[in-house]
Amino acid sequence: MKKEIADPRKREFFKDAFSFLENTVGVMVKRKTDIIPETRGIIRPPGAVRKKEFLALCTKCDECLKACPHGSIRKLNKDFDIADGTPIILPDERPCYLCDNFPCITACEEGALKGVGDKEDVNMGKAYINESNCMAWGAQFCEHCARNCPVSGAIYLEEGKPVVRRDRCVGCGICENVCNTVNQPLAIKVVPEG
Repeated sequence: MKKEIADPRKREFFKDAFSFLENTVGVMVKRKTDIIPETRGIIRPPGAVRKKEFLALCTKCDECLKACPHGSIRKLNKDFDIADGTPIILPDERPCYLCDNFPCITACEEGALKGVGDKEDVNMGKAYINESNCMAWGAQFCEHCARNCPVSGAIYLEEGKPVVRRDRCVGCGICENVCNTVNQPLAIKVVPEG
């Protein structure tokens, strides 16, 4: 058997190539993980102030959770994060039903949830429709999101297809919740504002 002589230039080339590849993949993974929390987003209860102010004011007392008659508000479970334990809403599981008099806001004595006039003044997020996942944008008839939306005109049907008017949408997540019961994969998602 002949011993192969290793070419140092080849070895250096492969070492540099793998090093470059490792660094590039590392940067891509870091970018993805930096983006994930913002893309997934956190929907806060009605009346929530801006993120930094909210985190400074919220004492994680759970009073808004207890006050919600629908059990829509739960604690964020994000280990080793300053926001861990703060109130959130997961619309695909249980949306905000925009209760009269907003008991969650009334229960917040710290000012993390500020009063709103009525349900049209709430701004938790905005709904976005993925037309390629939506049955109504495909071959089937579906109007669940438009029919169940509690804010008049926020979602309407145009030629049998749902359209979101973002200037009217309050981000309650009812559309996302009902879509989750009839459409897989989910075709509508509420994304937090700001």
